[in-house]
Amino acid sequence: MKGTNDLTQGSIMSTLMKLTIPIIATNFISTTYGLVDMIWVGRLGSGPVAAIGTASFFINLAIALATMITIGTGIKVSQSMGSGQDDKAKTYIKNGFIMSILMGLIYMIFIMFTNNQLIGFFDLSSPEVAGMAKQFLLISTIGTVFSILNTLYATILNSMGNSKQPFQIFTIGLVLNIVLDPLFIFGFGSFAGWGVAGAAIATLTANIVVTSLFIIKTRNMELISPRTGWDRRQMKEVIRIGLPITIQRVTFTIISIIIAKIIVRFGSDAIAVQKVGIQIESISYMTIGGLQGAIAAFFGQNYGARRLDRIKQGYRKALMLTTIFGIIISLVFIIFPAQLFSLFLSDQTSLELGANYMRIIGYSQLFMCMELMTVGAFNGIGKTHIPPIFSILLTALRIPLAILLSGPYGLNGVWMSIALTSIFKGVILVLWFRVTLRRINLSQIHI
Repeated sequence: MKGTNDLTQGSIMSTLMKLTIPIIATNFISTTYGLVDMIWVGRLGSGPVAAIGTASFFINLAIALATMITIGTGIKVSQSMGSGQDDKAKTYIKNGFIMSILMGLIYMIFIMFTNNQLIGFFDLSSPEVAGMAKQFLLISTIGTVFSILNTLYATILNSMGNSKQPFQIFTIGLVLNIVLDPLFIFGFGSFAGWGVAGAAIATLTANIVVTSLFIIKTRNMELISPRTGWDRRQMKEVIRIGLPITIQRVTFTIISIIIAKIIVRFGSDAIAVQKVGIQIESISYMTIGGLQGAIAAFFGQNYGARRLDRIKQGYRKALMLTTIFGIIISLVFIIFPAQLFSLFLSDQTSLELGANYMRIIGYSQLFMCMELMTVGAFNGIGKTHIPPIFSILLTALRIPLAILLSGPYGLNGVWMSIALTSIFKGVILVLWFRVTLRRINLSQIHI
């Protein structure tokens, strides 16, 4: 099938690396959108950074909701292809696009009617910061449909073993965003610039271009064809598989909003520090997320082909790669926290708070990487309900821990609550997946 790769044959490490590296690069590019915005907006001060940080919770909520469709579709496409059912894969893809567009439009309308209440929940001390947050949220929400479609395109192509094309397309979007950001934020010539709104408009423009390129580049692919029908039963199957992950990610976002409510007691600088810290941390998050996507596609095709031997070997090799990367990134965060943070904010207060954040979070990076990679393994074999059970319980534990630890340790206590729960999640999920592998009965698989 044109544009697809068989992941059930050949060297496991070579197959994983060929699939993983473009996905990692693509994730880096997606992350760099936010990093570029943050670097330029950081020059406007901590107030604008806090505004973007506040609005971003609700942008992330849209992406979290969309995983019900994108993850479920990706799993079913890879499993269908692994079992040789290409016609079934076509229908899953068509269903995914229909549901993604509907969800994006509905969420956009929801934000337009509720943005005042959503931003107002944080009780930001500055009306100016609150105004910028609403402005950024409204503009960014317009791009929700395009962002969801871009994620779906990338997930489908990854499931087909074609991870290079999303990388190439997202690279073009990144370059465009890099060029437009300073122009739209600060202006050029007689144009004064739009400030925070300019950052949102630059990203929106880049997302629209990326969607257009995906449409152009995949228009002749047999699997991605508008001529196929849609199937409500298959839609329900995609939602059934994706729903646990969506519940997990939505819960994570809601918990993050509550944690931010605790953080805001320490001032707008603290919110800005958290936002910048999350952006820096996303470097490791998105890197290992590339391996997560590769593992999900690799396990999905081999699960459909009933190749348990390749699944077991693949997990061992992936865990080795994850451990090496996790140790390196942990050391970087712990040893060079101030240097990393100074790329975004330069005032002394923010630098001190940011260095503490990076150092504390650094101790949990290895375990966070182990958790993310193992989530991809569970997703690939269709057991998407297992990771959310532990993730929701342990992530929710951050709230009482943050309240408890912020008493004696202040803002650092909040960062400690995040690090401790990440460690717990990483250890538990790895152990649970090993147990799951021993219990798999491939004769009972139904694709």
